[in-house]
Amino acid sequence: MNHSFEYISNLQYCLKAAEKQLETFRSGEKYVRMTQEHQKSVRAYERQIRKRKRELEQAHREIIAVRNMWFEVFEDLEAEWKRERNRLEHQLKKMEERAVRAEAQRDAAREKVTKQRQRIYELETELEEEKGKNLKLTAQLNHDYENSSLPSSMAVERKKIPNSREKTGRRPGGQPGHARHSRRKQTATELILIQPPQEVLEDPDFKKTKKTIIRQAVGIKVSVMVREYHADVYYNSKTGERCHGAFPVEAAHDVNYDGSIKAFLYLLNTDCCVSIDKCSKFLSDLTDGKLKISKGMINGLGKEFAEKTKKRAERTVPQDPVISSDAHRLYKCPNSWRKRICLCMLHTSWRGNVFLAAKEGT
Repeated sequence: MNHSFEYISNLQYCLKAAEKQLETFRSGEKYVRMTQEHQKSVRAYERQIRKRKRELEQAHREIIAVRNMWFEVFEDLEAEWKRERNRLEHQLKKMEERAVRAEAQRDAAREKVTKQRQRIYELETELEEEKGKNLKLTAQLNHDYENSSLPSSMAVERKKIPNSREKTGRRPGGQPGHARHSRRKQTATELILIQPPQEVLEDPDFKKTKKTIIRQAVGIKVSVMVREYHADVYYNSKTGERCHGAFPVEAAHDVNYDGSIKAFLYLLNTDCCVSIDKCSKFLSDLTDGKLKISKGMINGLGKEFAEKTKKRAERTVPQDPVISSDAHRLYKCPNSWRKRICLCMLHTSWRGNVFLAAKEGT
């Protein structure tokens, strides 16, 4: 009952409100108030729009002013950058011209140095050949009947050699009862068994005895011995380190020549008076072209061996009163060619030291 009463009362109130609102619309008062409120809102919005327009115009003018200022700044910076760029381009052009001139001068200097080196090499080669000829001619001049097979009758201003021997009437050569002086036999490197003739093997009357006749044919053979060292490389995955075993002194470079080659070339050049070109060609021919030693290396062997044997010679040579002064002149001499001559003079006494140095240090 209460529910229906409240519901009916609410409907009556809504009806009265609607009738009152309808009355106001019919009279036109509501339209007037709504129009006034609408115009008032429109004027407020128009004022806000004019205000925003003024602010927008002011901001637009400020933006234009700032943009013009930035344009001026950028134009100044661009002009300054162009001036700096032109200056650097001009400077770069000058540096390029200087570089071109310097390269041309460098190429000319290199060509000149190359020609000078070629000339020096030619002169050194001629000098070595002349030294060889000089030593050969000096040795020929020093030959006489006392130190060679030349007869004394060919000597100039010779002195007469008295012959104090008494004639025994025996024939020249080996004498009965004397010990035989035969050639010394060598250790055999190859054994060749000679078979007897076929008719001897087929004849039953021939019996093999315990006697064996031994004869030797001795020769020499030159071969290249190469010791190749291999070292495995180990890699550390944590540190990235790579490590391998240490190579010996004789394997300091990729390809090394030991003391036997150096001593052979040194003695061939100094003792045998063979020129550097012929030493290199002779070793190349002996090894079928496998070893081609440079001429500069052969030329520097004398200095290398002299430096390696200097301390040993200073300890050994002063004990010999005959050549102590020569040894002093050897290492105090300022000219390299005099050192070579002194080395040739003293080589007979120091030959063992030279070979030892060649084997110890390569």
